[in-house]
Formats: sequence, C-alpha cells, structure tokens
Amino acid sequence: MTAQLLGQVLINGALLGLLYALVAVGFSLIFGVCNIPFFTVGALYMLGAVFGFYFVSQLGIPYVLAVIIVMLVMGAIGMGAERFFRPLRGQLFAVVVVSLALAMAIANLALNIVGERPKVIPAVLHIPINLFGIHLTVDRIVVVAACVAVVLALHFFNQRTKAGQGMRAIAQDAEVAALQGIDINRSQAITFSLGFAICGLAGILIAPIYYVDVFMGTPALMRAIIVVVLGGLGSFPGAIAGGLLLGFIQSFGYTFIGGITHLISFAIVIVFLIFRPRGLLGRE
Repeated sequence: MTAQLLGQVLINGALLGLLYALVAVGFSLIFGVCNIPFFTVGALYMLGAVFGFYFVSQLGIPYVLAVIIVMLVMGAIGMGAERFFRPLRGQLFAVVVVSLALAMAIANLALNIVGERPKVIPAVLHIPINLFGIHLTVDRIVVVAACVAVVLALHFFNQRTKAGQGMRAIAQDAEVAALQGIDINRSQAITFSLGFAICGLAGILIAPIYYVDVFMGTPALMRAIIVVVLGGLGSFPGAIAGGLLLGFIQSFGYTFIGGITHLISFAIVIVFLIFRPRGLLGRE
C-alpha cells in the first residue's frame, strides 16, 4: 500500500466519520437530555439534504445561505416536534413507535416531493487539490472544518452556557433540576431544536459531495447508533472519536475488503457492548 493510497483512505474516512458524528450528536443530544430514543434522526438527515436540493436547485438560493436557512427551518421544526412529544414523556414504547412513524412520514413526504430518483446539488467549491499525490477538493475540506466547528461549538455551549448547563442537569436528574428552578420544557425544546438543526446540517453538507436520495435516512440512523455505541452516549468528543473510528473502518473496508465491511462494523459494535459498554469516552 502506497503512502498516497493510505492518505487518500484516511482523508475519505475522516470525511465520512465527521458526518456520521454530526448525526450521532443529534441522536445523543435528544436521548441524553430528553431520554427519548429518537429514531427519526436519519430521516432528519435526509430532510436536510432534500431542503438543500430544493432551496439551491429549485429556488436558486446560494448554497451558503441555504445552509443557514436549512438549520433555521430544521430548528423551528424541532421546536414544534418537542411540543408533539411532550405528552409522551416517560412512555418509552409510545415514543419509539411515534419516532419511527414520524421517520416513515417524513420519508414518504420527501418521496412525493422529489421522487425516488437521486438528485444532485451543484457543487460550489468542487476545486481539486493535489497534495503529495492525495486528491482533495475544497468542498470536502470545508465540510470537515464545519463538522469539527459545530461539534466543538456544541460542546462549549453544553459546558459553558447557562442553557447548556441546564440541559446537563436535566440529563442527570430531571426531577432535581426542576426543583432547582430549571424550566424542563424550555430546555428540552432547545435540545430538540439543536438536534434537528445538526442533523439537517449534516444532510445539506453531504448533498453536494454525493447526492440527495430519499432512502439515505435509514443507513444514516444505523451509523449514528453505531457511532453512539463506539463513542459513548452523551459525549460530544466521543461522537467525534466514534464517528472517525467508523469512518476509518468503512473507508479501509470498502477500499480493501468490499461488502463484508458492514459485518465488520457490527462485529466491532458487539465487542464494544460486551467489553466497554460505555464507549470510548462515555461515562459509567
């Protein structure tokens, strides 16, 4: 294996891993704070890509502005979704069923809007770069930087702001947090809004590099769950670590092994669940 091929595989793995990490952060955020296994995150990832296609290709909105609009729209939808799920608090089975039903509804809505054939968003920064024989494009570098910036910003928000500290308190013990004057409804609404916006951002970031497909949500959900298991539930640095680990596994696997890569990914998850159930950076 040449150094150029190794570098190319690592770059591809980093890109995939950081995008996986974004969706995993959305899942981990909602589950950690709201105690809701929100299996709709894959559909939200797909919806962000669909919105991006519609805004850029159909309405002619510049891509950067479309990214901001998608995050705002998805955040607003998240606020509304929290009100919808609020009566279901503590009803685990009902939450799981409703979240899966919502994912199916979003997929069917997108299917009726854009159709089943994959769509393409015109690449804005698809400028090739050759770095010591490794082929890169500017848009991939921007995606990597955006993913890292968002996860670090969210980690800072969670650790250093009053709203973020309230969310952490609710995640640890909602009843005690409420007795201390923390508004549970407000904190969970912010959590849903952030989770939706992050998943939508991941979708519109990946769309110009690959394509927009209404069936892209289910694989994204499965990868998000794998990343959460690998990195640790509720840990944003763990989401990056788990995402990068999965990205590298898949990049190396698809390059040198082929279709059996999926089996390897799930085998690694089983090993983690047995020997380190809290993940790489998760807490006991």
